[in-house]
Amino acid sequence: MKTQITIDGPAASGKTSIGRKVSSHLHYSFLDTGLMYRAATWIVIKNEINILDKSKIVNAITNSNFSINSNLKEDSLIINNQNVISELRTPEIDKYVSQISKIGDVREVLVDQQRNIAELGNIVMVGRDIGSVVLPNAKIKIYLDASLEVRAQRRFEEIKQDTTLKFEEIKQDLEKRDIIDSKREVSPLTIPKDAVVINTDQLTISQVVKKIISTVEI
Repeated sequence: MKTQITIDGPAASGKTSIGRKVSSHLHYSFLDTGLMYRAATWIVIKNEINILDKSKIVNAITNSNFSINSNLKEDSLIINNQNVISELRTPEIDKYVSQISKIGDVREVLVDQQRNIAELGNIVMVGRDIGSVVLPNAKIKIYLDASLEVRAQRRFEEIKQDTTLKFEEIKQDLEKRDIIDSKREVSPLTIPKDAVVINTDQLTISQVVKKIISTVEI
């Protein structure tokens, strides 16, 4: 029987780092669903589709196949047999990804793709609506939380070598993201029913990973 572990939470709560370590420990597949929205944006850019043409955008994404390769040691996201994982962090994608993500039909297509991937075997899937919308019947649901101050500090430490952004700017950006995520009409950020809530303010990544693994192994 396949085991699905969902990890949701606000931006910079540690979902991806923790989810990746949990999946590695359990030898499960791993999917960061946020990258799928970047991949959808990559499809739009690659096909030179007007960012305002919702019909063409949805059609292009609908006709693309998303998959992962769990045999690879590093993360993968494969679009039509091409691993695009290394192409998803460009300034152009940064510029348009939030606009693409707001399109309701795009979200519906990607949710279907995420469910298809989850059916292939044991998986840890992270995002903002995984336990509530994508996999509501998952065996283990985790919601990672942390204060705005702590999340901003973590994000600042993570990117300070590569940016001129100040701590307060990062904090303000995260606060805006929280509002957008919690108030959007389609799949708002919420604590999934039956989820184990873990506040990570005072915990290391290793401590959180151990908590999740102990939940799985009960």
